[in-house]
Amino acid sequence: MALGLITRILLAGFSQRLGAAYSVRLANNDVIQFGLTNNEVVQYVGYADSGEEVVKLVKSLRPDIVLINAHIKGIGSLEAIKRIKKMSHKTHIIGFSNIDDGLYASLHFKAGAEGFIHPNHTLNDTLEAIKTVKDGQLYQCELTKSQIQSPPSTDLQPFVALTERELQVATMISQGYNNADIAKKLSISNKSILSYKARVFKKLSLSNDVELSHCALKHNMIIIEKSG
Repeated sequence: MALGLITRILLAGFSQRLGAAYSVRLANNDVIQFGLTNNEVVQYVGYADSGEEVVKLVKSLRPDIVLINAHIKGIGSLEAIKRIKKMSHKTHIIGFSNIDDGLYASLHFKAGAEGFIHPNHTLNDTLEAIKTVKDGQLYQCELTKSQIQSPPSTDLQPFVALTERELQVATMISQGYNNADIAKKLSISNKSILSYKARVFKKLSLSNDVELSHCALKHNMIIIEKSG
């Protein structure tokens, strides 16, 4: 039986909801048995566990769409999106988050994503997002639009005070990367890392890496995924 049109998806970062669909691919010849229309199905072509890996896999697999976790480790989702958008191959990008935070949707669209999926979205919502961005349109639900128009205050989300690069460095520090690792991954000098770190500590009224990690956990900038 002909499969019709196939949308090739690269999943980047863990998702309980999306991972459940991804896990059935082995039993279905790599094709998820639901579709965008009656004649179009979704095929998961790979999985990436870090921002660096998703960039590498996009180059080799050339997927139609990347679904990327806002909290993916390594260089992070925003840096990965920017690098993917510089490639000659046209790959659409949809961000998603396993927690509801008012900061990430806006940042993802600024980086070049064309859609964002929130924790309350169903699998059907995800399929609608895929179809929408593949047709060349932005996918923004009412919650996304609201968060873009009215970002959280610094009282509720202090990390909103950071620049994108400061946020990137702060997140990587909170994930346990040292200065040298961060400098190498982001292709900037160690001196720049020290400068960004100093600005982060000042803006967030923090003193050290441990305090930063605790603050990041408290405000959902990093999360501990439960895959079991």
